[in-house]
Amino acid sequence: MTTLSMTRRSWLRLMGASALSLPLTTAPAWAAGAGLGKGHTLILIELEGGNDGLNTLIPYRDDNYQRARPTLGLSGNEVLPLDGDMGLHPSLSRLAGSWERGHLRLVEGVGYPNPNRSHFRSIEIWNAGLSADTKETQGWISRLMTQDSLGLDTDGIGLGGEMGPLRGPGRFTGLEEIEQFFDQAEALRTAGVLGGYGEAMDGGTMDGDAMMSHSVRPGGGNAALDHLLSVHSNAVGTADLLERKLRQASKRDFNMPNSTLGLQLAAALQLMDAGVTTPVMKVSHGGFDTHAYQAESHAFLLQELDEAMSAFERAARDMGLWNHVTLMTYSEFGRRFYENGSEGTDHGTAAPVILSGGRVAGGFGGARPSLENRDLVDDDMVHTTDFRALYSGIIADLWGLEPSKVVDGMFRAERVLS
Repeated sequence: MTTLSMTRRSWLRLMGASALSLPLTTAPAWAAGAGLGKGHTLILIELEGGNDGLNTLIPYRDDNYQRARPTLGLSGNEVLPLDGDMGLHPSLSRLAGSWERGHLRLVEGVGYPNPNRSHFRSIEIWNAGLSADTKETQGWISRLMTQDSLGLDTDGIGLGGEMGPLRGPGRFTGLEEIEQFFDQAEALRTAGVLGGYGEAMDGGTMDGDAMMSHSVRPGGGNAALDHLLSVHSNAVGTADLLERKLRQASKRDFNMPNSTLGLQLAAALQLMDAGVTTPVMKVSHGGFDTHAYQAESHAFLLQELDEAMSAFERAARDMGLWNHVTLMTYSEFGRRFYENGSEGTDHGTAAPVILSGGRVAGGFGGARPSLENRDLVDDDMVHTTDFRALYSGIIADLWGLEPSKVVDGMFRAERVLS
């Protein structure tokens, strides 16, 4: 019996999913085929908490917007004007430069029917890529993958926050900090199977923050444990491969901002510089639940987003990879149309999605939600672009795959690449 110096949360993250909740089959709903090996990486940027879309992409000339937001509304003298009557928040000056270069796409009014205003439930719906009544816990990215390597090093890498769209069967790895990953990979190699997992799968409980010991148990007779053995074996192989490439790569300074998001995107650059092949990486930028005194905090959050995304673009250009990567922001919901009595905004519905990359089709996408009182539902905006249409565009444009096997419903795919 050996002591493993990792928390259960760290262990599960390195293995890429909650092993306690994995289904007993390793076969996803659809075999993705060779399309995912086309050399294009999607970087998902989760804006945790519900980003205020109306104060990100701003209809500053709309009188309805100004009336609904007497303290939070921004005027034409404050925003960064785009085409027509729309402008970006002044904190997004570098992304405005990407817009001018034609490498920024703003998809308006993204949401889904019967919106749920719970943080936890709504992000589950976005992660699954299915309708609001789904009970599915497997992520939409996971449903694209198979256990076949397809010539890739890993099916996806989570660099911040929960695995979300990457949750489920597949060779997914959680990696938040490179040096810590090396330590965790070593612990994973020496671990075998955790006795605690077997207890939990047989109906026991386990403290998620407790330190755990392990013992090797043979497979056979316990389908859940056999599956865990398979997951562990895949995780060890993936960790070995990533560690070898990372240790052999040059220690380049990408000059990224020293924010949480900046460091996560720096790790993404380090992985790409090391030659790690994966179709998806996921990062997280938190703090967008702006119920009170929103103006200052939202400006700061958008500034961090702006700095990190623009620094990533500069580094990716220097590496010759800008045409092979697409960044996409998403959030569980937008904020309500009307500001509240605390100079903030509450949980809302639709919001814009930002896409950036060397091959991104610049300009506006989706359709602008109406701000007329007669068009509001429960005093809030109605979405104009189903988020599954955006996922369909990503699946088709980036990887040349058939979206209907991953998202439910028939949607006209939103354009992503030029």
